[in-house]
Amino acid sequence: MLSNFTPQDISCASYLTQLTWGDEMALTNDGLKDVLYEAMVRYYYRSKAFSLKMTDEDGMQGFLLAAPLSERDNSQSWLKQSLRHFECEEQDLVYDYLRYLSYNGQRVRALARPEDLLLCLFLSMKSGVGSKLLHNVEAIAQKKGVKKLYLWADATCDYEYYRKRGYSEAAHFTNNILPQLGAQETWIYSKELKELL
Repeated sequence: MLSNFTPQDISCASYLTQLTWGDEMALTNDGLKDVLYEAMVRYYYRSKAFSLKMTDEDGMQGFLLAAPLSERDNSQSWLKQSLRHFECEEQDLVYDYLRYLSYNGQRVRALARPEDLLLCLFLSMKSGVGSKLLHNVEAIAQKKGVKKLYLWADATCDYEYYRKRGYSEAAHFTNNILPQLGAQETWIYSKELKELL
């Protein structure tokens, strides 16, 4: 079943995000890992109108968090509260990770207009779920008058997936912000949306 992503979905989405990308950072503190991946979801959940989830009898099978580029992160107070029990070095690691994400977002903003839509965080656990989520977000955006979609994908993502769905490469760069990740080849993709007749 397709529906809007809500704040009540953050915990489940964080768990799925950690399952998918949890080995990306060599963290031994499970509590810090939980905060890191919840911070990622909270960082990208900026618009209920454009964010969707897909569920079935087994629970959430995927989600796509999207927002106009004018919408900004509002997770900082949650993050500050959640990190207060961790050592300074551990806190710095989470903030560095978010700086890595922010750097990629800044590169997108340099190309896009504030009214364009950014596909922020996209995850699918079952075949076909991702296509349904992407198709529906594109349809919602088109109805709301969005002219262009943007996203970034690094080497941990299946960036060929977007090429097959009509997205074209708008930029390519290496992100060196986070030493623990190493140099990450990163691509920005865009897609023009046709006006509804």
